[in-house]
Amino acid sequence: MGLLDSFDIFELLGFGEATGLELLFAASALVGGILFLLWFALMMIGGVAADIFEGLLGMEGVGDLGADASFKALTFQGLMAFMMFFGLAGLYTLKSTETSTIAIAVGGVAGFASMYGTGKLFQLFITLQSDGTVAISESIGATGSVYLRIPHNGAGQVQVNFGGSMRTMNAKSHDDAEIGSGEFIEVVDTMGEILVVKRK
Repeated sequence: MGLLDSFDIFELLGFGEATGLELLFAASALVGGILFLLWFALMMIGGVAADIFEGLLGMEGVGDLGADASFKALTFQGLMAFMMFFGLAGLYTLKSTETSTIAIAVGGVAGFASMYGTGKLFQLFITLQSDGTVAISESIGATGSVYLRIPHNGAGQVQVNFGGSMRTMNAKSHDDAEIGSGEFIEVVDTMGEILVVKRK
């Protein structure tokens, strides 16, 4: 325990002699940076960050990109960005000018700018997301071929191009006639998730 008693993370980072405002900026940058790295690592190993942070911190919307496209400033990502950039910009300005008022102002501006930028970045992610869901009704009129024979009064499978890609779907004949594998068909209707087809 003697080694841990003497361990000081601020000393390790070169802030052993720092006092007051310098410590505030350093702590803000350190906490924001550690939380960001932790969140990023958890997102990389399976997207578990949202569940963990929502459970531990009682925060909602931590990893939710698609629920609401409007930018919410008080997201977990926004707070991390604010803390990190407030600390870094404030500390740099304080070291350069040695004026606490200017350092707080610059840190605040940098923090809010980074929060705003984070929100805009997540808005961009939302706009780039595509649902990928295609309504089965879009298949009506599409053509394709029988993949697995459609038996008399039964269902088989067809390959039909609709919604921008080739899809393999369950299908039945519109007149309950058998349609053999490889025959060309056209979709005339749908029944739930089953296509109703006829020979082309």
